[in-house]
Parts: sequence; C-alpha cells; structure tokens
Amino acid sequence: MATTLWPIIHRLSDVFPLKREIDLAVRFNDAASKIAPLRAEFESTTAAIEVALSHWRPHLPPNFVPDVDDPIVHTAINCMEDTTTATITGSTTGNTESPSPPMSATERDRLHSILHNALAYRHSAFVYLYRTLYAYPRSHQAVQTNAHAALVHCVATVAYAGPMGALLWPLFAAACEAVSTEDRGLAERAFSAIRKRQGMMNIERAWEVVQEVWRRADWTEVVAGLGDEGRRRGSMQSMRSDCENDGVGEADLWRQVSKDMGMNLVFG
Repeated sequence: MATTLWPIIHRLSDVFPLKREIDLAVRFNDAASKIAPLRAEFESTTAAIEVALSHWRPHLPPNFVPDVDDPIVHTAINCMEDTTTATITGSTTGNTESPSPPMSATERDRLHSILHNALAYRHSAFVYLYRTLYAYPRSHQAVQTNAHAALVHCVATVAYAGPMGALLWPLFAAACEAVSTEDRGLAERAFSAIRKRQGMMNIERAWEVVQEVWRRADWTEVVAGLGDEGRRRGSMQSMRSDCENDGVGEADLWRQVSKDMGMNLVFG
C-alpha cells in the first residue's frame, strides 16, 4: 500500500547533510561560488520531493474501500474503482471476472491501520520538509496542518490495532511540532498506545524528549512575549539558558534536547 512512498522518504532523509553543508558554508563566509551550486542543488531536490509527496497516492488492495476522510485516499479510491470497473466489465481484456470475496472485519482493521500508518508518514514527511529543511517557524500553517493530520493518522493507526512497529518516526516528528492542546492530546494518546503494545525503551525515551521539546518551545514563546525588559531579568535569563541550542537550529530543538538528556533515539 505504501511501497512507492518509501523511495520519496529515503530521498528526503538524504537532504539534511546538504542543508548542514550550506549552513556551515554560510557561517564561515565561504565563497559565493561554492554556496550557489549547493543552494541550487538543495532547492531543486527539495522541490522535486515536495511535488512527489503531493502527488503520492496509496496503492489500495482490490475490494478495499477505506473509511478515511482524506482527499488523498479518495483520489486513490476513484482510481481503484476505475480500474476495478474496467476489469469486471471486461473492457480491457474482453473477459468478465467475479469480484473478490468480502473481507473479514479483522482484515479490514489491519488494512486501515496500514493505510493510516502510510498517511502519517506522508504528512510527517511534509513536516520534516517544511520545518527542518525549509526552516519554517513552528506556527506556520503548512507545519501545523500537516502535524495535525499526521497525529490524527497516528491515533487511527493504533485505534485499528494493526502493525505499529514503524509508527514511531512519524509520531515523533509530528508530536515535536504540536502546539495546541488537541494535538498534544493526540500525541499522548498515540504514544500511550504504542508503549502498551510494544513496551520498548526507545518509545519511552522519545516521549520524554517530546515533552521536553514542548516545555522549552513554550518557554521560548513566553520569553519572546515578555520583550526586552523581561529578558533582562536575571531569573528569566537563568531559566532561558537551557533553551539555548548550541548552534542547533530552532527547528532541530529535539536534537539538542536529546543530547542534553543523554539520549540517543532509535526510530526503527
């Protein structure tokens, strides 16, 4: 159902070293002749990935019409129905074929869970693209819209109780950007469910990092809202110190948090 999505995710994961190379070149005032081609490569690669993510559709099994309110899924359903109709009526082969037998409730739940997992990956990939690579602010609509969608699909994945072994990365990527009480509640529900299902230490550590990311991001917002006078207060300054990122971009706050907490996260 999601086989065609994984090459896009793989291409996305390869862009981060290029971004770091550009950032370092700018920081150390390297020649424009070195920076320009790096930026051109970055822009063309990320643009192609964004288009690929936008055009991606899940490959749905025959005789499976999911109960998912997502335009991407509905487009895939329409394509599937067109193909199924052509096959059944014999317009492509000249032969008629009987439709597949109905699925059991267990199999439908399993397929729903797999589908929601794939959609969570798609939306979290957008979050990673916009937040980590494009460095959009956390409040940007594109970040928040995709983070919310990813968290909704994460909760649906665990609700259908299907495979969850690969859910941690999309859940973590979206949860770190959650701002609203609703989205943070969705993140907590999904983390709680996969902890009970798998009971692995990396899940617990990831949840601890997410909560610390929220705390530091919220405090940074509070400090920013206080203005210069508030930032000059000694008590504010001391509490603000643990929000410094040691050169790590604000969009990569989770990296600094996991380093400070002495945790090495594994998303597999």
